[in-house]
Amino acid sequence: MSKIDLTKYGITDVKEILHNPSYEVLFQEETKEGLEGYEKGQVTELGAVNVMTGIYTGRSPKDKFFVYNEASKDTVWWTSDAYKNDNKPCSEEAWADLKAKAVKQLSGKRLFVMDTFCGANPATRLKVRFIMEV
Repeated sequence: MSKIDLTKYGITDVKEILHNPSYEVLFQEETKEGLEGYEKGQVTELGAVNVMTGIYTGRSPKDKFFVYNEASKDTVWWTSDAYKNDNKPCSEEAWADLKAKAVKQLSGKRLFVMDTFCGANPATRLKVRFIMEV
């Protein structure tokens, strides 16, 4: 089990963490015996894994919410009458409620943690951590 401490995010009682699993590990996890429904991946004729994600799939560009506060009010390109876009504000209270639901869902589970980057340029890319269950 990985030594990653997720308690700093509020996630507790984690059963196991698979940190930056390889393609082979993910393939095994997605196709192992006993999985059902959305958990189970199907191997295609070309050897890729196809996973059905249900009706809530893909990136929903209309669901982009950012906490509106002192740090973001002048740095996010907010939608306006003059410039329509999908960057919508949400309150700090709404964010806290959503985070609490996510923390509750992830606590006590076997989790996958991916540490990666957003952006190709090493000088400007951002570190991103994904914490998920499968």
